[in-house]
Amino acid sequence: MTQAAAGHASNPLGDLRRILGPLAGVAVCVGMAVGSGILRTPGEVALALPDARWIVGVWLFGAVVAALDALILAEMASSVPRVGGLVAYLQLSFGPRVAFLCGWSMLLITWPASLATVAVAFGELAVRGANALEQGGSTGEGKLVGGAMIVLLALLNLRGLRLGARTEITLFFAKVSLLLFVCVAALVAAPAPVVAAASDRAARMPTEALALLAAVGAAMKNVLFSYDGYADAVYMAGETENPGKALPRALFVSLLTITGLYVAANATFVHVLGAEGLAHSKFAALDVAQRAFGEHGASLLAVVAMVILLGAANSYFLTGPRIARVLAEDGIAPKVLGRMTESGAPPAAVLLVLGMALFYAASGSFDLLLSITIPIISTTVALVAIGLLVQRRRAPDRPRPFKVRWAPLVVLLQVAIGLLLVSGYVADNPHAVAIDAAALLVGAVVYEVMRRRR
Repeated sequence: MTQAAAGHASNPLGDLRRILGPLAGVAVCVGMAVGSGILRTPGEVALALPDARWIVGVWLFGAVVAALDALILAEMASSVPRVGGLVAYLQLSFGPRVAFLCGWSMLLITWPASLATVAVAFGELAVRGANALEQGGSTGEGKLVGGAMIVLLALLNLRGLRLGARTEITLFFAKVSLLLFVCVAALVAAPAPVVAAASDRAARMPTEALALLAAVGAAMKNVLFSYDGYADAVYMAGETENPGKALPRALFVSLLTITGLYVAANATFVHVLGAEGLAHSKFAALDVAQRAFGEHGASLLAVVAMVILLGAANSYFLTGPRIARVLAEDGIAPKVLGRMTESGAPPAAVLLVLGMALFYAASGSFDLLLSITIPIISTTVALVAIGLLVQRRRAPDRPRPFKVRWAPLVVLLQVAIGLLLVSGYVADNPHAVAIDAAALLVGAVVYEVMRRRR
């Protein structure tokens, strides 16, 4: 039964094919989350909170935030199995204006900007090796190779959904195996770190409440960026077999896998480098690999990182175009962006994501883009949580194969955490939050103009 049964019996946009199982969902979630973030962000987290307990604590706190969201999304996805994920849920709970603002910010900023970051990192690895990521910046050659990589992945996904999903599953097994191998091998091979005195570490930790809040906000910005994507299988709910069972299972298996990988990686980094060493490391994974494997460490890490980044890049092409589909279905995006071929490929939407990603890759404004997108993500997650209670009130008889226990408490915690994180972002980077507010204001004006023309 296709998503057409929801009211599109002969859909002019093309019917969706329910051919994905739980494994594809897990591969997409892990592929989206485990990308360049885990390679770059541990040092930034340690720089903000240079204490081993706080470092591991914020990564575990990120898992708690993600777990609350996973519970909410499992119910929403199982009861409203549409493509488009969070955008579809916001449209159902708060109407097309909110869905428009969220969906178009994802299509034009969040997805392609994140894909561009992955692509340029891949290109620099291919051109200059693992040391390129430690040195930072980007070269014309790196951007060219990264652009070529995502063009090839776009062409692969234009061949059809099944091929794109199988590619993602293969890359999922490869990246998990390689990451675990590196962690275990580094723990065994690396010499003991030179650990700073506890008083030195404490002197670098913020002590005032506002300073600590800003530090936690700075750290969590990087942590949540690394976790982001842990539930993105929901964007493909309309193409998943038996979504009521498959999607909750995929979300929780994915979250356990991602949390395990992140805690293992950060525990390895702290063990090998020490908290102070990690705080001063621009590229912790490289420092650990070189300390453990000597002159071969950089080459080994470059291979592992390229596999990780390939999986992340392919996931963006599997999920982003489904946002365009739900916007087109609801009349707040051009119909051409929602059209599917018989093989399940959305050509115009894939090309839109590709084009915007190539634009951002050429611009190279990655740090600013990260600061801008994370507050939007936190706000969207909080709105979806509130939407769960809205839907229970509006449609109490709707079938819910998965139902959150103590939903009001879960929603309250999620919203409270979201407000706390946004306050941390404001304290850490008020300029980026001001850009977010201005962009949303412009988006609201554009939506009103479009609505009146329709």
